[in-house]
Amino acid sequence: MTDVGNSVVDVSGPVVQAGSVGGNVVINHHPASPVEVPDQLPPPTAGFVNRVREFEALDGVLAAAGARPSGCAVVTGLAGVGKSALVHTWAAGRSERFPDGRMYIDFTALRTPGGTAVGDALAECLRALGVHEEHIPPTLAGRTALFRTKMATGRRLVVLDDVTEPAHVQPFLTRSTGSVVVATSNERLVELALDGATAVPLAPLGLEDAVRVLAALCPDGRLDADQTSAEALVRLCGGLPVALRVAAGRLLGRPHLTPAALVDQLSDEAGRLEGLALGGERVVSAVFDNSYRSLHPAAAALYRRLGLLPLLEIPRHVIDVVAVRADDAVEALVRAHLLDEIGPDRYAFHGLVALHARGRAAEEETAGDADRLLATVLGHYLERLCHADRTVMEDRLRIAAVAPSTPTPFGDKRQALEWLVTERANLLGLVRSAELRGYDEVAWQMAEALTALYLNRRYVADWIESADIGARAARRVGDPAAEARLRSVVSRAYTDLGRLDRAEEELALARELAARSDNPVLVASVWEFTGRYLDHVDPHEAIAAYRNALAVNSDIGERRGAALATYFMGCSLHATGEDDEALAALSHAHAEFEAVDDPRMAARALIGLGALRRDVGDFAAAREDLETSVALFQQSGAEHYESQALVVLADVLEAQGQDNLAREHLARALTIREAAGADVSDLRARLGE
Repeated sequence: MTDVGNSVVDVSGPVVQAGSVGGNVVINHHPASPVEVPDQLPPPTAGFVNRVREFEALDGVLAAAGARPSGCAVVTGLAGVGKSALVHTWAAGRSERFPDGRMYIDFTALRTPGGTAVGDALAECLRALGVHEEHIPPTLAGRTALFRTKMATGRRLVVLDDVTEPAHVQPFLTRSTGSVVVATSNERLVELALDGATAVPLAPLGLEDAVRVLAALCPDGRLDADQTSAEALVRLCGGLPVALRVAAGRLLGRPHLTPAALVDQLSDEAGRLEGLALGGERVVSAVFDNSYRSLHPAAAALYRRLGLLPLLEIPRHVIDVVAVRADDAVEALVRAHLLDEIGPDRYAFHGLVALHARGRAAEEETAGDADRLLATVLGHYLERLCHADRTVMEDRLRIAAVAPSTPTPFGDKRQALEWLVTERANLLGLVRSAELRGYDEVAWQMAEALTALYLNRRYVADWIESADIGARAARRVGDPAAEARLRSVVSRAYTDLGRLDRAEEELALARELAARSDNPVLVASVWEFTGRYLDHVDPHEAIAAYRNALAVNSDIGERRGAALATYFMGCSLHATGEDDEALAALSHAHAEFEAVDDPRMAARALIGLGALRRDVGDFAAAREDLETSVALFQQSGAEHYESQALVVLADVLEAQGQDNLAREHLARALTIREAAGADVSDLRARLGE
């Protein structure tokens, strides 16, 4: 049997097939309605601050769309950081580049407990492209194929908002060389980047831009009139646009609420997320809740446990203490932008995310679990802190005499000191938490070990807070020796600040406590710190205090303690003009420090000798002493003392007519002291700044 068929070529419009046509036949044809060009994007967000770098990245995708298929960009970042606002604003300024339509799919509306209906999203796009309902294929594969066919020509923008996985984006990628797909996601979606998509990461706003956003959203002048409070609000909101909008909304809703009053309300961390609410809805918490609910159980558990820790930055070794085999959980949190990777094996929460994690832990973890976790982390840090203290300060006086039970992780003093500097904020936060949760023994031991940092890097505000906490804790556990030690050592911080009355109070109490402690080494040490204070008040009395310290150390055979007392006494003798005695004392101290293998104090003795020889005009010997001292401090990383040596060395160089080299040393000293928060007005004056 022969097949019979018909074919029609080069004909557009309806076609009628009939066996035969008689007269009086009328065929009515109604032309199809023209397909409207879709323009579905929401309007740009009010108060948007131009994100120049991110706009340039998106423009780069647009420019390349004419040369290669499937132009795709993925804007990623923390929930509430302004990803959708960025894309909407960018697209609004480029409508002429997409004459054939701009389509928009909000994946939040398509998400259900059973998954995300990507097929429904494709159906919405097909309808926008003019496909009638009866012609939309029933399967995802069929809809994907038809979508790509319809997109083959023309120039269109497809925005996929709040996708959570690469599979949500891939069906929308086509071979069209004129169209662009832009997705936003809280997840990093690195698989799309591997397939050629352009990743556009979005960070919270900086201070200046965030203040501009606040002022634009609340334009009644209240924020312009109180710039200090405006900046404080930005910091409390962490530069996060969703939080800034809520803060502005609260001001707009109450015309008599001042920015300063709102700052006061949000300053309490415990109630900050509740305070960032509008109309009874906790807006900021809600955006984080969405990300949190998407985590698998192990990642959610790690999120909560990390939220319980008083750490500004979270080292990987701490994560390994609080969770077993945490690699996948860490990766999930980083991918979801709930945890920022700020360096090798180092992580941090955004400030508001940290509060959210803490809140989830308060609701889902027991109080006992929280206490055990803190105790574990305190023990972990105390062990490392004791190692760092012993590496940096070696055999100095310690009241906490128990040595660490694990091998030291530090190879030398510089490495240990660098760790102390890196962990500075974490260590102080743990001291605070130890006191708050009643771990007094840990609190004073950590405070004592932290003096290894503060004696080498003068973070005086931290030092005072840590010592105050430690001294209170030592008193509560009935340890007068620990309290005396902490109060005597912190007198140096008060002296550095010029708060001599407070230094005297601390030392008077320390001498009383030391006398009750039955610890002669401690008694001698307190007399030594008393002399350091008296150097600023009465150098002759300081000499007497140092003689007391020397006598006690000599009686008990404490050679290093005797060398310390001799060194400080030599400095005081120099200050009172007794140069010959000073030279003998400082020379003897230097020799003793070398004999007991204490290079840090030997280098300090060289500063004293260099200053003495400068004042008596022996510039060549002074320079040799001081250059040796600077080299030793640079080798050990003891920058505070390095800056002291540099200033005296600059004096000597100026006396020798080497002004340029002197200025280099003064500039280095200024950098060191400025980084430590010290007063540098004298150095700036010498440099003519």
